[in-house]
Amino acid sequence: MAPPWENGARRGTWTRCPGCTRFKSPGSRCPACACGAIPAERYGAARMLLHGGVDRFALAERVAALEPSLARQLEARYAHAWACVCRLVEATRRCLPHLTLGGFVEEVEDHWAGLLPGSEPPLRHEDEPAWEDAPLELLARRGHVPDLRQLAGLAEVNQGVPAYDVLASVVALLTGDGVVAQEAALAVTRWRVWPRVRLGRSQHEALVRHARAIFERFPDHSARAAVAWVRATGEEPELDLFHALRMGLGHEDADIRFECALCLDDEDTLLEALDSEVPERVSEARRALASLGSSRLAERLSVTSDAGFARDVLKRLPTSCPLESLDAVLTAAARMEGGLASELRAWTLHRPFAELSPEAQGRWARWARDARGRVSAEEALRFLEWAGAAAESRGSEAVRVFRDTATRAVGAVPSSERAELVRASGFVHWLALGDGDVAALLHTWARDAACAEPLLDLLLSLPVRLGRWEEEQHTGQAARLLMAVWERPDRAPVHAPLRKALRSNLGTSQRQELIDAVWLRFQRHPSERAELLATFAPWRRELWERQLASSGAPTGWFETWWRADSPLQLPALVEWFIREAPAQALPERLPFVWEAAHARVDAWPRSTSHAVSWAAGPLNNALREGHDFLIPQVERFLEWFPDFERRVLAAPVPDEESSYQRHLLEDIHVDVQMMRRYLEQRREDAERERELELRRRVEESRRRDQERQLALQHEEAERARQEAERRRQALEAHRLRLLATADIVPPPARRVPVGVPRVQAAPLDEEPLLPGARLATLMDYARLLKAMMASGDMLGVLASWDLSLQDWSTEAREWTQVMVRRPDVTLRLGQLMAAPWD
Repeated sequence: MAPPWENGARRGTWTRCPGCTRFKSPGSRCPACACGAIPAERYGAARMLLHGGVDRFALAERVAALEPSLARQLEARYAHAWACVCRLVEATRRCLPHLTLGGFVEEVEDHWAGLLPGSEPPLRHEDEPAWEDAPLELLARRGHVPDLRQLAGLAEVNQGVPAYDVLASVVALLTGDGVVAQEAALAVTRWRVWPRVRLGRSQHEALVRHARAIFERFPDHSARAAVAWVRATGEEPELDLFHALRMGLGHEDADIRFECALCLDDEDTLLEALDSEVPERVSEARRALASLGSSRLAERLSVTSDAGFARDVLKRLPTSCPLESLDAVLTAAARMEGGLASELRAWTLHRPFAELSPEAQGRWARWARDARGRVSAEEALRFLEWAGAAAESRGSEAVRVFRDTATRAVGAVPSSERAELVRASGFVHWLALGDGDVAALLHTWARDAACAEPLLDLLLSLPVRLGRWEEEQHTGQAARLLMAVWERPDRAPVHAPLRKALRSNLGTSQRQELIDAVWLRFQRHPSERAELLATFAPWRRELWERQLASSGAPTGWFETWWRADSPLQLPALVEWFIREAPAQALPERLPFVWEAAHARVDAWPRSTSHAVSWAAGPLNNALREGHDFLIPQVERFLEWFPDFERRVLAAPVPDEESSYQRHLLEDIHVDVQMMRRYLEQRREDAERERELELRRRVEESRRRDQERQLALQHEEAERARQEAERRRQALEAHRLRLLATADIVPPPARRVPVGVPRVQAAPLDEEPLLPGARLATLMDYARLLKAMMASGDMLGVLASWDLSLQDWSTEAREWTQVMVRRPDVTLRLGQLMAAPWD
């Protein structure tokens, strides 16, 4: 008798056909494959022969013809392989309590009956967990046999908390066939699992097909099949499916009742589930009821302090929910720690505040007021950003409440958390909508080393961020906040972080309003000017441009800036103040430069010497151009410079002046020497001019004396000439009368002797002024006149000189013309006539 080996040939009263592995009646030919009848105890040997190549139609005769020993040997080999299948089947039985459908063991047996003996029997690998006692989740992840791994995965998914990789492997089973694929369809549509499932198109179509197949094949599981179909299609259930779901509401299994209630949105059943002892079911019921807008759920929520209740409701509550539901949620949230701010914000994120009704906005404002002190600063800022996102709502009372809540929350933030809060997105909205309370907080925070740098950096970039809103109402807000930070007291801690923030925002556009605010502060607070220029040094050029564009005298600007500005900027100031100034303005401006240099030289020797060099050069150039009115300024500078040079050489050079390689005393000395040489030359020229002036005056005096003498002589000669002319004319008239009245001829005239005048002889006396005439020289003419004066007989005198009256008239006229042309001749004639004659 053969040993009672197990070979899987029997299942109840049926026996398995070795040809096609299907079950049939014992002792009959297989109706499926026409294989002959083979005893069940020879099933293993028949499978071995079939695998060896025996035709299935001759299989019955070949098995009957086998020697008993060979038959036992073949049967033993197959039974050994089937024993491995039996161990696998026992392992799969562990999964059955967690599976919904049946037939899994039979399916595993049928599967391996078709593979043996052609395939290796299922064996446990060394790195595989023990099939007998390992947790199913380990078998689902690390099992090597697909049948066991799939069933363990289905069991884990049915328990409701599968790992992602296990869930993915179960989803992949949907595209297969058989009870495993159908079990996968029920598993992935369970209420705990379905929200995590992501299906492809083919998997989605397979899920619908499997749901309908289960509904028709397994009447006991029709409710679950209807749930799977509804969730897969998202459509209203058909009539038979709807009936199955309605029947499922009375099912003895609480999970099935709950699944059907979820699909049918049955409020009563879902409300019953709120009292369940399963927390997950309670949460899902709350979410489902919230999605329905249940008023009874809102009543329960309004009187509870359970934060989990409120969180569950917010996960599914529509943002366009009824006002009573909103009121219940916000009332419950306001009583809880933190005000459920993060959950509320996530719930209402996609619903703009401006789109809410005035009643809803007012209800939100009441929540913000009631939740003060419970909401974190970051959440309060995010709610303010949400409420103030639209321009039309920023001035509303609700937004003011959100702003006040945020201000209170921000004020309570400890120092260690402030820097992180400054970087929050809602912080900019808080600054934009802020008032005096915000300014006061910023004043305090800016003096906190933990957050000063990011806060000031944000303030300097605030015009750019607010500029995106394109609203006039925020114009100047950044400047107001920056000046609020600048206010006293205790301004010193702000200087260093503000300078660092300025360097980080040098390329920032739209900063003009900040610079204008600093410039206005510079004008109105003279005591802060040095502090402002030192702190806002990167904006010095823009501030200087505003100074140049303003009205006022350059001397006043220079006085303001050199006292307030950095000492290293003194050379640039002096260059602007002196270099382009006209020469006429230098006497007024240079004293201010010397005063500034006198005050700065001991602490800043090199930069001060550079500044003096910028003033000395133009002064020297203007002086050499001939602007002598600058000489008093030059003399003052030459007197002042030696002491200045001594102080430059004696003063230590600070590290801040490292950019100045040397002082410029040598260059100044060049200007000093040139100015001194100019002054010396000027003094020499003045002395020379004085001497020339004295000489000119002496010569002028002499010339005037000579002119006076010549004038006197000319007058005398003119009188003498006139007298001689008068006498001549008288003599001529007398002669004419004599000639007219007397018939006798006058006796020949006797020449009257004339001596020599007692004056020093002159070359002019004997110069032939009238060549060819009887009276050719001046002495001849004078002698004749003297003879006429000495004798009363004019005609006799003329006769003695062999001159006729006509000749005398001619030569007398010529001598008159000579004296008109030659004043010296007239003067000499007067001298000769006035002198005594011997």
